[in-house]
Amino acid sequence: MERGQYGEIQRGTIRPQTLKTLDRLLRGASRSEHIDEHGGWVFDCDFDRHGRGHATNYDYYGYGRDCHSRRLLAVIQIRRFTRQRKNGWGNQRKSYFLIGRNEDETYFAHPVSAGVIHSAIKSGRNVVRACQDWIFGGDYGRMVRQGDFAFLPVRKPGADAQCVAPARILQESHYLIADEARKNGHLYAKNPSLYHLPGTHPDLENLPGWWRLIEGRRGRFWSFAAPTVD
Repeated sequence: MERGQYGEIQRGTIRPQTLKTLDRLLRGASRSEHIDEHGGWVFDCDFDRHGRGHATNYDYYGYGRDCHSRRLLAVIQIRRFTRQRKNGWGNQRKSYFLIGRNEDETYFAHPVSAGVIHSAIKSGRNVVRACQDWIFGGDYGRMVRQGDFAFLPVRKPGADAQCVAPARILQESHYLIADEARKNGHLYAKNPSLYHLPGTHPDLENLPGWWRLIEGRRGRFWSFAAPTVD
């Protein structure tokens, strides 16, 4: 593949079958039943004869397979250009998302950092993996993930970690239960199980040993392109 001057992947350099699959992911994410209250994405162009109006477009910035599930993922930029006055300056806003399909075949769009994407491009890193490492704040390859949460194996909690309730609801969508739980800013769980209440993701049950629970971070985004909710 080849990139343009802004780091975007030139569509003509993506294999046709791969591009077809990426476009299917994009359409699915924009129409997902899990889209948040802002509504889905609409790509359009509407200008009057004085050049006033708006346009919403997209480009791919990366794609690749998840190192655990082997599902195809993509990193996209969605941008909206607006001009409100005749011969006036235009305004352009951009949002970036990691998109793919969940285990139940629904689609997701997770907002990610523009800086992480462009840094990965400049350094020749895998853009998808760079985004996953950023979301979960570490080496994603070592983690066990369920939706927006992941477990990182640890030898034991820090000495300052205090005992807390070993069962709790997370984000009103995940149920965590463990033999023991400790907290010192991070939450640690011994032999944990994690259940996704709507059933979108498979259960994680009785992971052996101590794990640190990580909630995935989300990048900023503009309301014209809304992420999905886990």
